[in-house]
Parts: sequence; C-alpha cells; structure tokens
Amino acid sequence: MSRILIVSKTKMAKNRVCVGAIDLDKSIPVRLMDSTGHYELREECPYSIREIYEVEYEHNPRPLPHSEDTIVLSREKIGEIQQDAILYVLNNLKLKIYTFGIRETFEGKLNCTDSGRLYISEENVPKNSTCFWICDRDLKRDDFHEKIRYCYNDGTKPWGYKIAYVGLDDNPAQLIPKGTLIRLSLAHWWSPEDSTDKKRCYLQLSNWY
Repeated sequence: MSRILIVSKTKMAKNRVCVGAIDLDKSIPVRLMDSTGHYELREECPYSIREIYEVEYEHNPRPLPHSEDTIVLSREKIGEIQQDAILYVLNNLKLKIYTFGIRETFEGKLNCTDSGRLYISEENVPKNSTCFWICDRDLKRDDFHEKIRYCYNDGTKPWGYKIAYVGLDDNPAQLIPKGTLIRLSLAHWWSPEDSTDKKRCYLQLSNWY
C-alpha cells in the first residue's frame, strides 16, 4: 500500500479522465488507471486534486515517456492537503522542479514546430511524461479554434510557444503569473492519419497551484 497525493485531473476522449498523482512513500509520479487499465469515467472518478488516498496498485507502464501508468487494485481516502502545501510536499520528497525556461523542462528534450507547439520525438525521449515547473515568465491565455491554450514568450520564438490546457476547468484564468508552480505533461504518441510523419508527444499544461 502507498499514500497517493492527487495532483491533476485532465480531459480524455470518450468522457474519461486522466488522474495524475504522486506516491508519497516512494517519491515517484504515478498515473492512476481503473482496475481494467483504462482511464476513469468522468462521472465515476472518485479523486479530487489535493486529496490523499491509501492505494494498492501495480505498475502498467506504456513505452517511454509514459512510465507512470498504474492499475489501482484498491483505494481509500485518508486525508487532504491545503492548496499552498503542494510545493512544500514536492520539496520534502526532493522531486525535481524545473525553474528555468520551458525548453529546459523534460530533460531539455523538447522540440518546436514552426507554429510554436512543443513536443518530444522518438529520437530523444525523457524518462517521464509529467513534470513540475515554476514558470519564469507570465503565461497568457491565447485560445485557438475554441481550444484553450497558453502562450509562453521568452523572445526566442516569434509569437511565443503555444501550450494546450487539458484541465477540467472550462474557463481558466487569463493569466498564469510568473513564479507559479505548474504541472506539465506529454500527450500520447500521435501523428496525423494517412501521414508518413513520425509520432510525437505534444506538451500540455495540466494544472497549476
């Protein structure tokens, strides 16, 4: 059994939810799947951000970088932490927190499209698909075709870098201030249908605290 802290809930297809967490006893990130190895259905998902559960699970990793996947065998809520306590928990567990530019996250392995979308390629894959980052600049909301995005602009890319927001809030803040603790994640491996392009994992913004 492990004590698990819930740190994110993000939208998936078919009305399902991806639940991100930290194993407080092993100091590792985990992604909680149901007993069949699938994402939780949104209406049935029991977890809320900042809750602590006692969980029995077994690892069910996909190919890197998605090393965090686990199948939950049993769970019981045992507590909850305050909103401003997450940074303290991360520091106490000595988990990596990136503090420089966004291109330094994920072991510095992010690439960029011409339009400013960040991704990893099959040639250079980090060990995890999630990380924490204290942003060194403001992130401004910059929606595109009804999809919620945030723009990070450090002057190295015309019009900045575009990051999709995948949290459950339908109308998140217009501005995420410099110095905010943020959870970033990498989407599934993907390439357009009927394309010869290699698959990529695109950068996502899943939550901030």
